[in-house]
Amino acid sequence: MTVWDKAVLSALTVGAAVLALWNLTGAPNYQDDEGTYTAQAYAVASGSLAPYTYWYDHPPLGWIQLAALNWFPHLLGLGDGTAIGGTRYVIAMYFVAGAVLLYLLARRLRLRIPFATMTAVVFILSPLSLVLGRQVYLDNIGVPWLLLAFYLALSSRDALWHHIGAGICFAVAVLSKETLAIFGPALLLALIHRPKWSNRSFSVVGFLGAGGLVLAFYPLSALLRNELLAGPDHVSLQTALSYQFLERSGSGTIFQAGSSRAQLLAGWLYFDKYLIAAGLAAAVVCLLRRRAQVVTAAIVSFAVPIVVGQGYLPAMYVIGVIPFLALALGTAVDIAWSAMDKLGRRSPGFKHPLRAAFTLALAGSLVLMSVPQWFEQDRLLLTADSNSNWRQAMTWVQRNVSRQDVVLAPYSMWQDLNSSGWNNAWTMIATEKADLDRQFRTERPGGWRDIKWIIVGPSVTSNIDNLGLQLAKTALENSEPVQTYGEWSIRRVTAAPAQDANGKTRP
Repeated sequence: MTVWDKAVLSALTVGAAVLALWNLTGAPNYQDDEGTYTAQAYAVASGSLAPYTYWYDHPPLGWIQLAALNWFPHLLGLGDGTAIGGTRYVIAMYFVAGAVLLYLLARRLRLRIPFATMTAVVFILSPLSLVLGRQVYLDNIGVPWLLLAFYLALSSRDALWHHIGAGICFAVAVLSKETLAIFGPALLLALIHRPKWSNRSFSVVGFLGAGGLVLAFYPLSALLRNELLAGPDHVSLQTALSYQFLERSGSGTIFQAGSSRAQLLAGWLYFDKYLIAAGLAAAVVCLLRRRAQVVTAAIVSFAVPIVVGQGYLPAMYVIGVIPFLALALGTAVDIAWSAMDKLGRRSPGFKHPLRAAFTLALAGSLVLMSVPQWFEQDRLLLTADSNSNWRQAMTWVQRNVSRQDVVLAPYSMWQDLNSSGWNNAWTMIATEKADLDRQFRTERPGGWRDIKWIIVGPSVTSNIDNLGLQLAKTALENSEPVQTYGEWSIRRVTAAPAQDANGKTRP
């Protein structure tokens, strides 16, 4: 590594850290998924995989990593005193690691230092990357491991441990967020698409063997818990996989106006249409350079399920491809520079004018990308206080609601509320668990009538409808608002409490 590389890496680390940490708890809005993974990380620290029944919706390695690192920001008093806020600081570490690894990967693909730097800077500054990269999503945990796997697989050395390490890192990425498995074919291409390779068979076996061994821990853990196959009275990995791939309602197609998939794509374009469009176009240019074809393969692997699929598409799915879009853009510019330089050598008198024109055109293109969309989006992200109503609503509940009252709360504030005196997952209840966790009926036989309060945030009503939460819906319909803060409302359930056979009110 050259002195210039070290200098660039230092600057990128500082720049990525500043942008990742600036106004981290102010924007974007705290989301229920963030609350879910944060609560699960806290549960791991307490000796369980989740505060409720763990039903294999995702492999647990992502929030296990959060649990291992979550003590650090809270020890320093970071996170605005909230669980999600503190956990976002852990995610910021992964964001910085992703930027550093992306630069190293660009250099391993032999991009010139300026264009490798541009690749990492585009990744850091893209509003799509910065908005999603600040949130507690499992994809943000898996992406640095995925980039490290590509970095090791593309090593110029014929070192077997590099390829074994690539398999292990890829397995960790998949066990952090299973959707990253979509990049497996591109990674395998990176591993075998080499001009010289003396130990090809050993490396492939090492990559597949080591990766498969790590991945096997997931079904093995289910087997040891007697939860591998479906059966009565227990959750199972088989049931979870069947739900995710066969039973979960789909998102429609991108060609269907108004479909969830089309709306999701529009949302991604809203945050950064330039990177998506330029990255897709650059992926075609990457085909002109042999060692860069792996970037094209990664983007195609990502895009095919979006274009041809109709199944459920999560909003954070795009996180995995953002670094590859930036890498494709940097590689395409590097290829164009090489072509321009070759032309300059044929006509020495035009060498310097060509370089100047190329530099001006590139600078102008980057300015058009960053202004106004990037500038406005990033400015809002770094200055807005989007969670003020969330904080006020949570504070009101903490100060005014009895710790003996049963409350339905969105996952985005569940961990903070539960740890502020309730300390019981069936008194302070995550909204969807009243319907989806069978233990609720055991703990609260009165059903919705046992619920005294329901906290309604921006996504609660849509979640109730999308997930078919009949119990939560009934409680909401039989409630009245007591306090409102913007889009947040604290509502008291007005129905009479349930009674036992002797006419006594149940506790």
